Amino acid sequence: MNDNIYITGHKNPDTDTIVSTLAYADLKKRLGYNVTPIRIGNINSETAFILRKFKMTPPPLFYDIKTRVCDIDFDYAFRVNPDAMIKEAWEIMRANDKKVIAVVDKQDHLIGMATISNITSGILSSTLKNYDLIKRIPLENITASLNGELLVNPRHYHPNGIINITTSKLLEQESLSYKDEIVITSNRPSSHLHAIETKAALVVACQTKEVTPEVILTATKHNCAIITTPYDIYTTSLSICHAIPIADIMSVNLVTFNYYDYLDDVKAIIPKSRFRSYPVIDNENVLKGFISRYHLWGHEKRRLILVDHNETNQSIDGIEQAEVIEIIDHHRVGDVTTDIPIRFRNEIVGSCATIISKMYKEYDLEPDKDMAGILCGAIISDTMNFNSPTSTVDDRKIAASLAKIANIDLDDYAQEIFTASTSLAGKGISEIVHNDLKEFNMQSFKVVIGQINIVDSESIIDIKDQISEFLDDLCMTSHYDLALMIFTDIYKKGSYFIWTGKDKCLLDLAFENLTIDENGLYYVADLMSRKQQVVPALARAISIYHNK
Repeated sequence: MNDNIYITGHKNPDTDTIVSTLAYADLKKRLGYNVTPIRIGNINSETAFILRKFKMTPPPLFYDIKTRVCDIDFDYAFRVNPDAMIKEAWEIMRANDKKVIAVVDKQDHLIGMATISNITSGILSSTLKNYDLIKRIPLENITASLNGELLVNPRHYHPNGIINITTSKLLEQESLSYKDEIVITSNRPSSHLHAIETKAALVVACQTKEVTPEVILTATKHNCAIITTPYDIYTTSLSICHAIPIADIMSVNLVTFNYYDYLDDVKAIIPKSRFRSYPVIDNENVLKGFISRYHLWGHEKRRLILVDHNETNQSIDGIEQAEVIEIIDHHRVGDVTTDIPIRFRNEIVGSCATIISKMYKEYDLEPDKDMAGILCGAIISDTMNFNSPTSTVDDRKIAASLAKIANIDLDDYAQEIFTASTSLAGKGISEIVHNDLKEFNMQSFKVVIGQINIVDSESIIDIKDQISEFLDDLCMTSHYDLALMIFTDIYKKGSYFIWTGKDKCLLDLAFENLTIDENGLYYVADLMSRKQQVVPALARAISIYHNK
């Protein structure tokens, strides 16, 4: 298991969650941790502008944090190339107490797999006249397995797979033919010549280093190979079978798993299969190792740090399979649970980026110019340039210090940010709704609330019906009791509402100053914060609704 820690913000990420993810990853790395910042949604136009301005790259997109094969420890795969002899594979397996070996090419691409069963059956079946295995053994393999020397290497080696052993008694049978056979003989020249002259494919001369010139000449003339070996006849007959190429007995119909497969999927497949070990490969079919049943349980979980949220329905899919080790947030306390105590930092400030900026100082560190620039942008964005009721003195102080590091003017920067984020022109309905969409569970109610900044109500008049239809579909497909879209006018310092769902009366209970303007838009004055003004008001309304 590697020591990597993933850091993520919430779904449908806004600027604060993306910047907090990047900044906390930077801080953790500077403190010596191995971390990976990730995001679980597309970035919006405002965030894209801020990152682009300071030449920062967004975190990679993840769809879940479920445990994958690459997250667990599995066995190293001992391997041989397809030309290797059974003997070589067996020796590697025996030396490492393994029952399986992989067969790979020069680039480590998986070709097959051989087990002890493959090897033993290959050797035994060859003694039961499975001639095909023997006839395919290269002369070089036989020579190597016999610790011998190839004296005659014919242009056309033509064995039929039969191994024969000559004796002095057999030599008396002059009519006996060894055509295309591998003949194992003693060191007697007469035995060599008889086998050659009866058209043997190979003569193996045992317990000798040389043969007579006449034997060499005759073998060359008859296209017969000659190998000498120090081994006796019995050892030679066994060793030839050990020279079978591993490719000839390996299994190729394999059950393999990808390095990035979900462990849940692997657990579903392995119990239905009969193998003990399964190759793990990457997307290029490069062998990574072997996985077995015992690897599937008792493994460590992926470690996860949450920033800018602490509710499971807002977090990454598969969070229940991860180990949450830390939370940095500025929202209400949600439902994330852990098995052990963790560091949970929750402060009443307008931006999570404010908390992380404080943490740099606490470690006597300072963000670089670009990091300070995006941190400052996140604070401006989440506090609506300090106009939101969630904004605090800490937000202002931290933003001012970051602006000095980044060499920017706060008011000018805020104007740039709002210009980049408030225009709805060119944005699709889905993009507008999902710009900053969060799900909340309030007692038995499932509520989803989106928010986007605008500069005037004119921008939403023509699309209000489309927004309402989109929210209707959202309620139907995701089973929400209430879907609410907030359009916050940053200059008027109030918000327009478009909502739908079976419990729309909740908004009347939640907001006493809810009005309808001349364009048929619902409006609440002095409302800018979803976190501090909308969510608590809805929660109270739901409580009243329940008690009726």
